[in-house]
Amino acid sequence: MKIQKVLNNNIVVSQDEKQREILLLGRGIGFGKRPGMDVDESRIEKKFIGFTESRYEEQLVELLERIPTEHFAVGLLIAEHVREHIQKPLNENLVLMISDHISFAIERRKKGLELQNALLWETKKFYPDEYRLGLDALDIIEKETGVRLAEDEAGFIALHIVNAQYGTDSGISRKMIQMIQDIINIVRYTYSMELDDSSLDYIRFVTHLKFFLQRIFTDNCYEKDSGLFQMVSKLYPQALNCSMKIREYIRKKLDYVFGEEELGYLTIHIEKLTRKRI
Repeated sequence: MKIQKVLNNNIVVSQDEKQREILLLGRGIGFGKRPGMDVDESRIEKKFIGFTESRYEEQLVELLERIPTEHFAVGLLIAEHVREHIQKPLNENLVLMISDHISFAIERRKKGLELQNALLWETKKFYPDEYRLGLDALDIIEKETGVRLAEDEAGFIALHIVNAQYGTDSGISRKMIQMIQDIINIVRYTYSMELDDSSLDYIRFVTHLKFFLQRIFTDNCYEKDSGLFQMVSKLYPQALNCSMKIREYIRKKLDYVFGEEELGYLTIHIEKLTRKRI
């Protein structure tokens, strides 16, 4: 087995018997090595197929300079687990994002610093499959490192998985940005008010819009009838009126009409965003 690239002292790139690119992890496996030299197979601790797209190689090398190799190995294990359960194309940088996140999370945990995930409820509700994978990730992290991270981290990891599914199309991303700006303006004009873009309610609203539009672009809107719409339509008529304007905007923009359940959640977020200034 020959070395193709040396990423650092503990990680090299080679090929397996099927000519697939493979990452080899092991303490000192790359020390003093150059491309073309034989791999010291006695040093191999873990093997991973793929995850070495050339366009991310620079970011990968940079990441490996900042985090322990062990944390990158955990990120690879999690990414492999995700790929086994998500039957959609995933952005290759999922490995980088997860590895970087969990390394920082482990560091914070050891220092007694915890970050509260303000979007944990939304993540559980709208992305239950990704959230379950986030919980699986916590188990993998604990097994490999002995560190048990809080449930909030499962939500953060789930969002990385969500972004890896929908973040590969830059055209959609640009359209989403423009539509989010338009929707915020609809709220501004409906309420004749300026919005505090530094407030938690604003940040949550924008994040909700991002997830909401992702679901529309992938035709995966939430349609279960839980009676939410009937309740909020009575409680928040002004916010509902604003939501109806947004639904009409999306109908014209995307030729898509979302259901009452999504309309109910959108109404709640608008009410939270605007209620303090009414």
